[in-house]
Amino acid sequence: MRRITEHPVSDENVRLIKSCATQAACVLSVDIEHNTPTQVLGEVDKCIYNLQHGKHTELVEGEDPPFLLGSLWGEMLCRELGWKWAQVIFHDHDDSEAVGVFSPNRSLAIYPFHFIYGCLENEAPVTIELAFNMLADGAKVPDLPPNGYENVMDNVHHVVPRD
Repeated sequence: MRRITEHPVSDENVRLIKSCATQAACVLSVDIEHNTPTQVLGEVDKCIYNLQHGKHTELVEGEDPPFLLGSLWGEMLCRELGWKWAQVIFHDHDDSEAVGVFSPNRSLAIYPFHFIYGCLENEAPVTIELAFNMLADGAKVPDLPPNGYENVMDNVHHVVPRD
């Protein structure tokens, strides 16, 4: 069993996340009230892919893609799947900390800022839209024990490469 302690995200950081999610939706020209979550996260996915490959995006210089796009991704998980933002401390990893979104029983976790940073810095495959669709469908999500904080993104892979 992983040794993890969870704490709430500060009110100030929650406001910042929500503000960044709204800004990201505007930058990506999506309406989080009218577009489906798959459409919204498809645009997040595409933007990160384009950034990886040096293609034009609507992001402007100085914006923080992991935080901006990760905020939108996390907010969509909260809105559509009932997940919650929290901060965790990994006691088995030198008490490192991370902010993420977690399923109601804490069996599943996604660390959107970390994942997007990894995609951009390490050219890891972008699987955000795929992960959301799998979670929303539920058929391929194993029944995991509560409070396991299993990182969903460690287990989501394209069967056929994107390119």
